[in-house]
Amino acid sequence: MHIQLSDIVIILLLAALVYSWWRNTSIREQALINAKKHCDSLDLQLLDQSVAGAGWRPTWSHGQIKIKRIYKFEFSSSGVARYKGTITYLGHQQIDIWISPHDF
Repeated sequence: MHIQLSDIVIILLLAALVYSWWRNTSIREQALINAKKHCDSLDLQLLDQSVAGAGWRPTWSHGQIKIKRIYKFEFSSSGVARYKGTITYLGHQQIDIWISPHDF
């Protein structure tokens, strides 16, 4: 059996896709945990117990290309009204969390 260059390229592309999917899932889980912690610290309720990907793009940061990911979530202060929030990651580091103005 001979392995051709095209076979190696296909295997590497598949491995890169699996790794990027796994990495994105890991960061999404981290975003969910941090959104829950942030809402708990402000006595807010994280609704639907989830975060949703709102977009990602490659970014140049400190001499490296990193992926900037933004996740959306919803929370409530009263259990009735829904408010929006976002959590932003650069690579695997959380760089920002924002919650919309809400009533107490």
